[in-house]
Amino acid sequence: IWSKGGLVLINQILAIKGEKQSEDRNSLAVCLDTILSLEGVVRNSALMLDSGMNAIEILTNNIEGINVLELTGCSLESMKYYLNRDIPVLAMLSPDKAVLLVGYNTTQIALMDPATGTIYKKSMSEASTWFAQNGNEFITYVK
Repeated sequence: IWSKGGLVLINQILAIKGEKQSEDRNSLAVCLDTILSLEGVVRNSALMLDSGMNAIEILTNNIEGINVLELTGCSLESMKYYLNRDIPVLAMLSPDKAVLLVGYNTTQIALMDPATGTIYKKSMSEASTWFAQNGNEFITYVK
């Protein structure tokens, strides 16, 4: 679900700050906790992941009024639709490693990377290649 038209040239979800993973919270748990917090929900995603839930189940079961979208195979360019609406996009790099897309401009994508605990920008072409090498696995939602 997306539309190429109507995008602003630059947008970033400023409410999202960098957060670093820890021994008891991997990057996926940090990204999920960040999304939940943005929507006003406080949960421990690490415990839910340890109990066998996946990212889609965690988002679906904890945020009311959304439809979670599993967008594997979609382009990075199409993720700008959600970022334009201040909806973060979870990008899976492996089963337990993730980063969060939090913004864009005409040439770069802004990422919250729990491995470093920072928000930084990567060129669109470099990020497109990086995500494609990891299967273009994106998860987001619509309200």
